[in-house]
Amino acid sequence: MKLLLLSLLSSLLLAFSGHGHGQTRPIRIGFQTGDINVLLMYASGAGLLSKQGLEVKMTPFPAGPAMLPALAAAEIDIAWMGEFPAVTGYSNAMPIEILMMERLDFTNVRLVAAPNSGITNVQGLKGKRVAVSVGSTSHNHLLRALAQAGLKQEDVTLVNLTPANMPPAFVAGQVDAAFTWEPNIGLMEKAGGTVIATTRSLGMITGGIWVARQAFTRENPETVQAFLRAWREAQRAYAANPQPVRQFEAKRVNQTPQEFDELIARQTASHPSFEALLTADFMGPPGRELDSRLMKHLQGIGNFLLGEKRVNALPSDWTRLLNTQPIQTFLANEKK
Repeated sequence: MKLLLLSLLSSLLLAFSGHGHGQTRPIRIGFQTGDINVLLMYASGAGLLSKQGLEVKMTPFPAGPAMLPALAAAEIDIAWMGEFPAVTGYSNAMPIEILMMERLDFTNVRLVAAPNSGITNVQGLKGKRVAVSVGSTSHNHLLRALAQAGLKQEDVTLVNLTPANMPPAFVAGQVDAAFTWEPNIGLMEKAGGTVIATTRSLGMITGGIWVARQAFTRENPETVQAFLRAWREAQRAYAANPQPVRQFEAKRVNQTPQEFDELIARQTASHPSFEALLTADFMGPPGRELDSRLMKHLQGIGNFLLGEKRVNALPSDWTRLLNTQPIQTFLANEKK
């Protein structure tokens, strides 16, 4: 009888333990098919997420804005997207928050001119048809490029396309130039396009971020910590040996290892550590998020969206957009 009671007690302890066999924590992840996410595909494909006890449902979306209704309806819990849809949703009073800036890009977003367009610089865009995703990073980049060249938005004809629809239009001669990101911008370069501007050349910043429903983060702190543990492992694996990590995303976008290595080189991307995220260059030290580079960047995006009438008003309170508490908790636990 005593042995039976001990066995039952042991089973109960395992059942209520976050690391017990058979216990899983559900998490529904949204990701963009029209962008590159090496670490997510590795964390999922190599079993890093499941190893942390996460029961993952991955839902693909063509672009970031398409995830906002899913977040609003609580159909997904966290989403990997660009900064623009996150600011759009938050400005529209959606209860979402940014958990981390996962990737910082310097040349992933590029302006490419068609081979027969006669365009050799940004000034040459005047009177031309330029493909962008209106209200997105590429649209904002184009306006910065035009302003630096002494042009206005009215000086070009905007052609609003999703990234995936740009290469066919580019090859068919329906647009003279296109501003977007990998992998689709690389396809247009392969078709003879010439790069005439990048994020770096324009003096801008952009990247990929993880956005969560505030309710999910608040109600499932251990699930978030499990996700961060898997992400930390993926970051370290990528830093130690990139090739095995890249193979999962290379397969998804149907590229050979060599082709994918060339794509990564064109991105000039970096993946900041959790420690780096808690500095002024990214999300800011605890309590000073409003003064961080990322927050200033997000507020600039808000001004752009307001000017383009993509939102009706800016947030009255920006403080809840960045939530660094989960990363703070992770780093504190890691030191124990």
